[in-house]
Amino acid sequence: MKIYSLFLSLIFAHSLFAQDLTIAEPDFSGVILLVRDYQSGEQLEKQKAASGSKASVGAALFGVAKAKGMNFVNGAKSPVRIDRGSTIRLIVKANENERDPMEVINVFALESDQDKDRRIIVTGTVNFNKSTAADIDFIPFQATKYQSSSYLLEIAPLPPGEFALTLDGSRDVFNMFGVDGE
Repeated sequence: MKIYSLFLSLIFAHSLFAQDLTIAEPDFSGVILLVRDYQSGEQLEKQKAASGSKASVGAALFGVAKAKGMNFVNGAKSPVRIDRGSTIRLIVKANENERDPMEVINVFALESDQDKDRRIIVTGTVNFNKSTAADIDFIPFQATKYQSSSYLLEIAPLPPGEFALTLDGSRDVFNMFGVDGE
């Protein structure tokens, strides 16, 4: 019963927050704003991801190779930063907001490669003659409709790191932010 009460109070608090926002809906589909306060939003860093692969030799005697397919973007860190422990709120402009947001929006972590000054997500692997799609851990979120064709997302505090959002129809365009440590 306590968990149910907590869940209801979180939904109620989220809906009150959404009603108090005075941030204008973005003009264009695909624009994502980080909600800094009730009146202002900051556009997330946006880059088109490049595809690549990395091969390595497994058992040298047998010539068995492993390879990883990946998407990457320039820069080891996003210039859009959030403090650790903060609830993350985003306004996501879509073509329309009638679809289930889980079908439209993906949120996931990126690996930061300081040496090559880029961020990476593994999209698939090949080991000998067996290939698999990557098991991407999508980050859960709560969403409500926002104005005429946007969603208001709320993401629980995330650990320090780099993160990206993609939208249905443009999965190669990454909208990114980072969470700072202590």
